[in-house]
Amino acid sequence: MSNSTLTRKQALAFAAPAFIAILPFFVACLYILRFSLSGEQGRIEGFSIDAYRNLMTPFFGRSVWLTLRLAFFATVIALMMAVPLAFLLTTLKRPVARRTLTVIILLPMILNLLVQAYGWILLLGPSGALNTVLRNLGIIDRPLFLLFNETGVLLGLIQTSLPLAVFPIVSAVRAISQEHLEAASSLGASNWRIFRDVTLPLLRPALLGAASICFAFNASAFAVPLLLGGRRVQMMGVAIRDMISPLFNWSGAAAAGMILIVMTLFLMIFSAWLVRLTTEKTKG
Repeated sequence: MSNSTLTRKQALAFAAPAFIAILPFFVACLYILRFSLSGEQGRIEGFSIDAYRNLMTPFFGRSVWLTLRLAFFATVIALMMAVPLAFLLTTLKRPVARRTLTVIILLPMILNLLVQAYGWILLLGPSGALNTVLRNLGIIDRPLFLLFNETGVLLGLIQTSLPLAVFPIVSAVRAISQEHLEAASSLGASNWRIFRDVTLPLLRPALLGAASICFAFNASAFAVPLLLGGRRVQMMGVAIRDMISPLFNWSGAAAAGMILIVMTLFLMIFSAWLVRLTTEKTKG
């Protein structure tokens, strides 16, 4: 008992810096919550739910739906791309090749978002590299409009969230025992059936965890939809920004922010429950 208590104390001591770093976020959440219940738009004064009531409009509803839809599709596509990348990263034997691929995967997190957005403009713009190549090949007569719409935002979200999906899956792939795969192969299972019936169930907790992280990251994105979607793609981050400036509706922005925080927390809690349930079934 004493060893167990000592271990918990040590764990709390090691986690103390992390709690201190997270503490300002919780304080900010409480401040946003109080501002969202303010009776005034520009300052904290009195109590009212008018800020939440004023958000019950078709415009904000479309913003919420657009945010959920783009975040969902970006997460699904990022996971579909992350699984083969994770397997490739774990099978590379040469350290140089493994480090090079790791750097390439991490580039979206290393490069500034403005640089990435400028790169997408050079690639997808009406006079960009993609449209130029397609016109020269005779595939299209008119340029494809892939920027300042949902397509451009979706591509940006996939790019920025891909590293968040790859590395949790890499850890799970490395933990898969080769004995399970060899046993399934010796019983005559094809490669596809081994992946479907053995590998995928073992990866399910990591996939759910990676999906929750990517979805939360994409749903709260601001720079990507603003730079690649402009005012035409009103995800919640952009909508909250517009409430602050030029509308100066601070209480409305705080209420919208609280709705986004609650949505994200609900998703994380639901994902944690699914991971625990999946882990118990896998062990069973």
